[in-house]
Amino acid sequence: MGTKLRTIPLALTLAFLPACSRPPASPDSSNGRQKLPFDKEDPASTASSQSLIPPTTIPEGTFLTVRLSKPLSSVSAHAGDGFEGAIDEPVVADQQTLLPRGTNVSGRVLDAKSSDGPRNPGYLRVTLVSVNGAGKTILIDTSSIFAKATPRPSAVGSPAPASNDVVFTPDRRLTFRLAQAVDLQ
Repeated sequence: MGTKLRTIPLALTLAFLPACSRPPASPDSSNGRQKLPFDKEDPASTASSQSLIPPTTIPEGTFLTVRLSKPLSSVSAHAGDGFEGAIDEPVVADQQTLLPRGTNVSGRVLDAKSSDGPRNPGYLRVTLVSVNGAGKTILIDTSSIFAKATPRPSAVGSPAPASNDVVFTPDRRLTFRLAQAVDLQ
């Protein structure tokens, strides 16, 4: 009976041994570390915390609509000349105004030619080069605008010849497109 008593505890120990020697939950294969409940990312909480941080970047492709401060004409403009204007429509990202209406902008004449007759109209090509955002001048890269006058022969008997030149007046809205994203910080 002595050997029977000794084999019963041994049998019980062997029966419980597989249950106690089970490996822990499988680790996260990406970093070899076991995932814990508090390691989970909650997309809703991440999104809500990101919305508290105001955006500071104007995305590539954003349209900038401006009004000139002074007229710009193919008669008087030359390649390299600068011009000034102001944002006419606020630039908004994630429901935050990044550039309010009235923000100053600077541009450059890329090419200009005045008309030299009824068959050779004048033209202008302009682009924006900077914006005064957040209290500082920030360089920008935008599309250019090319405008060419429509050839108009002088009216018979008219005292003044028809103008074949391009004139952008201050009430004219010009819309440029950002070629690269702009960080306002």
